[in-house]
Amino acid sequence: TSGTGSEALMGNAEQCSMLYLEARCLLVTKGAGSQGVQNGSISCIALPEALPGGVRAVLAENMLASLLGLECASGNDALASHSEIRKTAKLMCQFIPGTDFIHSGYSVMPKRDNLFGGGNFDAEDLDDYNVLQRDMQVDAGLRPVTEDETLAIRRHGARAIQAVYAELGFPPISDGEVDAAVRAHSSDDMPARDVVADLAAADAFLAGDRSMVDVAAALQRRGFDDVATNLLQMARQRIAGDYLQPAAIFDADFKVRSAINDVNDYTGPGTGYRLEGARWQELQAIRQAKSPRDFIDANMGTPSPKFAPLGPAKVGTHGEVVVAVGPAFNDALTKTIGGIEHEAVLIALLTGVAREGLTARVVRVNHTSDCAAIGQIGAALSGAGIGIGLQSRGTTVIHKRGLARLNNLELFPQSPSLTLETYEQIGRNAARYAKGESPAPVGVKIDNWARLRLIVKTALLHRRETEQIHDAPPTELWFDWEPEV
Repeated sequence: TSGTGSEALMGNAEQCSMLYLEARCLLVTKGAGSQGVQNGSISCIALPEALPGGVRAVLAENMLASLLGLECASGNDALASHSEIRKTAKLMCQFIPGTDFIHSGYSVMPKRDNLFGGGNFDAEDLDDYNVLQRDMQVDAGLRPVTEDETLAIRRHGARAIQAVYAELGFPPISDGEVDAAVRAHSSDDMPARDVVADLAAADAFLAGDRSMVDVAAALQRRGFDDVATNLLQMARQRIAGDYLQPAAIFDADFKVRSAINDVNDYTGPGTGYRLEGARWQELQAIRQAKSPRDFIDANMGTPSPKFAPLGPAKVGTHGEVVVAVGPAFNDALTKTIGGIEHEAVLIALLTGVAREGLTARVVRVNHTSDCAAIGQIGAALSGAGIGIGLQSRGTTVIHKRGLARLNNLELFPQSPSLTLETYEQIGRNAARYAKGESPAPVGVKIDNWARLRLIVKTALLHRRETEQIHDAPPTELWFDWEPEV
């Protein structure tokens, strides 16, 4: 093990740069015939991170190890920073270009149980790590698993350990301890044990004549043939030593793949290891992934029977407001992105118009799903020259005849924040414009997280509406409702 900062930490910096000292260490390692090295500053990482250009020096160290043909286990194990941004930025320096081992070690326990000083990433980061692999299309060593798979594996492992303890005469493990271990997040979730007795049993085992073969035999006697087989395979590999070759890993069949028999064939862009095929499909299957239908299924209910087409819409002559709706309204979609029934939205808009003493017509626009265009068409058909354009996902605009499409009187783009009270106020303002007044714009709630939270759903709802477009003039709609004003 070496790493930028280790020489300085041991008091032998010799007034030289950390990178120079690490370069000397790497050359000595190569000259001594070692196959590889843990480098990337490892447990010293906080020292170079405290200096200007320190992380850049760590990258240079990684590159030197690779140029020398040494296995490069590039750090990202010990805690580098308390800042989530800084520690992730450091990870990306090895994560995106790739090294033999991005992590010299990855903690599978929470930080409070890690006696090595806390991992840079640990059990609480596994979900995010899998998403990073999917985001970047990078094979960084993990794969998603379901909760059921995880619980089954943990129970199998806990029962195997319980069986070994019983067969070898160690302090017994109760079924309650097994159940706790299956779902435990940390040691805080486990019942207390007699640690002194456990350590005494371990010391007796190490001092005696029993070996890994006895452990495998104990597992086999208790029916854990698969675990026993894997344990014996590991014992064989320790004797063979092939896994000590540079960049060595075991495949699913315990065959060693290393820089000796699986050489680096990268010769430029488009060459070398490509994440594709079955492995890429495996990494995409994160447990929180949803199908497109899952996002919008709740917005696709049974249409209200209170609507009926009356024929092609004509220009009004009675000073009324037109509410123009999109092609999927109360048809392919029945709720806004905020989960409000289309019927309720329309009632709120019409109630607002009625409270100002005016009437309104409802028109379906068939040939476009664009909110501005829907509003402009509504204004052109309105006897008062005022139209309310309403997309099926809830985005709304108040338009006026004669304005360019992208001009308007009021626009309400954050449809997730629109309530029935807001829609009623939109109806009132539209009626006030129709009467020649200049009302104060309708106030709306600003949610800066809405786009991040709902952009996928927004796109899918708009696609659903766009799929309903057909070449037909606007349709007058009958709506079975009377205002209570």
